[in-house]
Amino acid sequence: MQELLTPLARWMKANGHRDQWLAEQIGCTQPQACRIRNGARTSPERAFKLEKLTKGKVKASDLLTGAPPSPANDTAAQERAA
Repeated sequence: MQELLTPLARWMKANGHRDQWLAEQIGCTQPQACRIRNGARTSPERAFKLEKLTKGKVKASDLLTGAPPSPANDTAAQERAA
């Protein structure tokens, strides 16, 4: 079964970042960061801050519209190891 990840969750996973780190970077609580990572909409200010933080890998437009999760690009062996 493939894990569905938002663009932000995929970027965080690839870069080894956790919700607490994200919260510190964008000035919110850890639970708020978790909701944003999972696809909750956020403010334009945070969305553009996240786009800059990820060097454009996560688009502000995705964060403002609540982009749907997409399957991770992990192979079956990588999924089992995770």
